[in-house]
Amino acid sequence: MKNDVSLWLGHFSNFDDVEKYTELIYDEDGDSIPSVFEREFKLGYYDRDIIEKDWIPNTTDDIKELLVDFSYDEQLIKQFINVKLSSKYNTIILIYNYNYDKDGRPVSSVNKNAYKLDYIGTAEYID
Repeated sequence: MKNDVSLWLGHFSNFDDVEKYTELIYDEDGDSIPSVFEREFKLGYYDRDIIEKDWIPNTTDDIKELLVDFSYDEQLIKQFINVKLSSKYNTIILIYNYNYDKDGRPVSSVNKNAYKLDYIGTAEYID
């Protein structure tokens, strides 16, 4: 079955900062409060159980190196290999079964003092 996956690449100081950025918090009623990531990129609904993220100690602009060992990495690398990356990254966020171009209100980049995150694009993968 064909599905979409949306990719963000960024630069964070460490994995804990990535976790805090994407962390869901719940209020006393058990309702979720959107993460900073969801708010800054104005994400539409997605299944919060099928997001993958990682932080690597060395920055790189090699998309293959960034995507290796993620789910469906071979399929994704083939589709993103020709994307010219504008800088070096150490943070990867993938949301599966989600097409940010269609389901979100696209924000191409967020650049703060503590971090930077760029929306790279959406690819298809076969499950």
